[in-house]
Order: sequence, then C-alpha cells, then structure tokens
Amino acid sequence: MELPGMKGEPSVAITALAGQFIKFSLKTYDPDVAKHRHAAANSQVDRQFQSWRQGPATVSHVQIVALAGEAYRLFVERFHENPGSPQNWAAFKAFNRAAAEGRLLNIPSLTPGDLPSDAQAEAIFGPDFTEGVNTLPAQASDILNSLEARFGFLTDWVLQKHGLAIDAESRAKLLRQISSASQDAGWNLKRNAEGDYSPDPKAARFPPVTVLAKPSKATTLDELFEKWEAETKPSASTRSTWRSNLRNLKKHLGVKADDITRITGEEIVAWKDAAVAKGLAAKTINGSYLGMAKTVFNYGIANRLLSTNPADNVRVATRGKAGAGKLPYTDEEVARLLTLAAKERDPSRRWLPWLAASSGARIGEVAQLWGSRVREEDGIPVMVIAPAGDGGSLKNEGSERIVPLHPAVIGAGFLEFAKSKGDGPLFYRRSSGKAIKRHASKGVTNRLSTWIRANGFTDERKAPNHALRHYFKSAAVKVGIADSLADAIQGHAAQGDAGRYRHFDTKTKAEAVALLSIPPKVAKSSAESGS
Repeated sequence: MELPGMKGEPSVAITALAGQFIKFSLKTYDPDVAKHRHAAANSQVDRQFQSWRQGPATVSHVQIVALAGEAYRLFVERFHENPGSPQNWAAFKAFNRAAAEGRLLNIPSLTPGDLPSDAQAEAIFGPDFTEGVNTLPAQASDILNSLEARFGFLTDWVLQKHGLAIDAESRAKLLRQISSASQDAGWNLKRNAEGDYSPDPKAARFPPVTVLAKPSKATTLDELFEKWEAETKPSASTRSTWRSNLRNLKKHLGVKADDITRITGEEIVAWKDAAVAKGLAAKTINGSYLGMAKTVFNYGIANRLLSTNPADNVRVATRGKAGAGKLPYTDEEVARLLTLAAKERDPSRRWLPWLAASSGARIGEVAQLWGSRVREEDGIPVMVIAPAGDGGSLKNEGSERIVPLHPAVIGAGFLEFAKSKGDGPLFYRRSSGKAIKRHASKGVTNRLSTWIRANGFTDERKAPNHALRHYFKSAAVKVGIADSLADAIQGHAAQGDAGRYRHFDTKTKAEAVALLSIPPKVAKSSAESGS
C-alpha cells in the first residue's frame, strides 16, 4: 500500500495483511500527516475490496504498459537525487535479467524503495555480473515463476495502488512489462550514479494511467465543490470568492476538471505559476486560490473520492518584506476617527468605530449586532458577538463571545440607541437570510471602509476597518492587559494547550476594557496649548 508524502515527509510503501482487521503503521509522528495517510489508505482499501467484489478483470495492453510505468517512476523518483553507486544498479539489473530469462528461481524479491545490494549479487554471480548471469542456464519454462519471484510483490503494489484485481493472463503480461520497466529504471539510475543526469528517453514511453478501474461515474470538480458546499455551508462571501477561483482552476485544467482523479500535483503547480505570472499577490494565491483547492480536495479524500490531495505542499514562496506588513492606527489617528464618528448621524458611522476601538472586535462582527444582543450580564452591559439571526456568519467558532461595553461607549448613549432600535438589526435592514447571498452587514462594513478612507485615512498599510483591531491589541499591551485576556476579548484563538482551558468571566473582561482610554488621550502640540 502507498502512503502519500506530505509536509516534507516522503511517500512510503507498506505491507498489510487483510484479516478481520487491517493493521499497519502510518510511519509518521505528525498528526496531520497521519490523518492524511489514514484517509488515503482507507480509499485504497475501499477500491481494492470493490475490485475483488467485481472479480478479476482483463486489462488492455495500453493499460498494462501504463501500470508498468508506475514501477519505473517508483524507483526513479525514490533514488534520483541519491542513487548510490553504479555497482548497486549493475546488481539490480543483473537480478532483473536473470529473472526475465528464467535463469534463477531462488531470487531476491524486488520491493519498493529498497536500494539494491551489490554484495548479494556478487555472492550469486561473482565479480562480473554479466558473465555470472550468462553462465546460468536459461529455462523458458521457468520464466513466469522467476518473474513472479522477482517482481510479484512490486506487481501487487502497483495493482493495489489502483485498486485492481486482474486475471491470470493479464498478470503474466504485467509481470513482463514491469520487468522491462524496472530494467529501464535501473539503466537510468546507473547513469545518474555515474553523474549523467541527461533526460531518459524511456521515461516518455509509458502512457498516462487514466483508463484504469474507476467509479461508474467520474466525480467532476464542480460536483466535488457542490458536495463540500452543501455540507460545510460556507459564508456567502467565501462561496462567491471560491466559486470564482474554481472557475479559474477549471479553465486551467480543461477536460481534466471532468474527473477529479485525473488532476495532478504538476497541474496545480502550473495553475499557481500562471497566477504568479498574472501578478496576483502571494497572499491571494496561497490563501484564496490554493486555500480553496486544498480544502475541497481534502474533503474529497475524507469522503473516499480521492486518495491524495494534488494541492498538498503547493504554495508561492514568500519572505518577509520590509515596509509591507499591516500596521495599527496610532493613538492620534484613533482619536481623530472617533471624533469624526461622534459627529455622524448615520448609525454605522456613529457607533461602529467606537465599538471596534473599545473592544478589538472585527467591524464585520459588530455590524451584525441586534438590539436583543445588547444586554446585561452579571449586571454589566455587554454585546453578544454571534452570527446575525438572518443568515450572518463569523470567521470561526472561537469568534462567538460576550464582550463588555466600554464606559465611554455607554456614556456616549449607545445603550439608548440600541434600545430605540428594538430587538432587530442595529446597523442594517434585515438581510434576505439566503445563504447564497451576501449578508446585508457586508455592505455596511464596505461603506464604512470607504467613508474612513475618504476622511484622510489613506495609509495602504492600515486597513481602514481592521487597523482598529490591531490598535486594540497594541493599546492593551500599553495598559497592562495580559495577552490571553486580550485574546479572549477579541475572539482570537487561544495560544497553546493551556489557553484552550482558560476562561475569563465578564467582570474580569469588563475591568480590562475599562483600562483603555476611549478616545485615546493625545498630548497637545505646543501650538495648540498656546505655549
């Protein structure tokens, strides 16, 4: 069975006996790799049992040669970078030829990943491997048995990888083709060991493995996305963005988008490279394009539609660039923004900057507030951050929380404003509630961002809305609020195992929030003070 590589760990071939249970090691200590390999192994086992239930199949010559190419690629990919010595591969070829010509029945089995032993070959053939093989009598009647002894395990590995059970005649043909493919790999790796890495013309002789055992109906990329979408119910904005990315990927893949099992890692890399060539930002490609692909393909693995994720480990190489990171607003900027907001009559402009600056909440979170979610908790006025009841959404599960209101927000009249709006939305008219449409609060956040930019907050490194969230984190440090407490107020994921078990009551959070000066106190210039 082939366990796929991931996160820098190479793929590995393992043997497992099928009984009441199938037990084997996943050959990793990394939980992410283990989960990925477990899904891949389940998929391979499912295909194998399906194949056994259907009975042995007769496969065509082109299919057999395509399957033999798996053996060629196995050895070339495993040993290309570090092929060992030329003598290793001379021994490899000697054993292969002895089997192919029926000269040796008691022959070492060829297993995936093992570097051949020249000492073992010398013990049987003597120092001159070619002469040693030639001195052994060739028995035509023994060829199939010697091929089975030498290449049987490797043949089983190839068949199991594709969930195939084939008839005896097809197996005999496949043994011969795998013998030939292995010998081609041996010649190529011997040249590599000698320092010759010129392209091997034999590598192109194997047809692609595209016409083997498959489900009765191939799963298209669209169908995979729709299955994922129906189960996970992503937000309308994620759905819209990812569907656009999906269309882009389909255009790149062409007909291969009609069968997800035909999509290769090389094609995903080419898609990534095309996006880079268009000038798209690394963050967009890694987070949005490849983020979509990895998530949807992982869903395919978990649901037995794929055995491997072609987008694994594909990403745009990045490095920190001076002058490009996002920055928080300064005290002066927050003071100016809150002063502007205090003069506004529009509710979103009037209150959202104050709520965000005093709580560190995302604008999109407080834009979803309803009157019913502004209440008292243990005698303390709070706002309940939760998905709006008409189809809203938050970033993740940890985003849902209760946040005390800052005394300055209360003093400015926010409680009276919330009460005047009743139990419904505070900053938008009710949304449609349809998951396929953007929630109405999204428009509120976009318009607020435009208004902030129009009022002179034009630094591209300071996101007009999100820089308030960054500001809160910086301000919390200045007044001595512990990072873990600030994270709880902001809805940031807890750091470390201990953080997941740490909870703060409303009183503790309220005392922390009240430490902040809202608006920030800003020292007056000498001109303003009259000095």
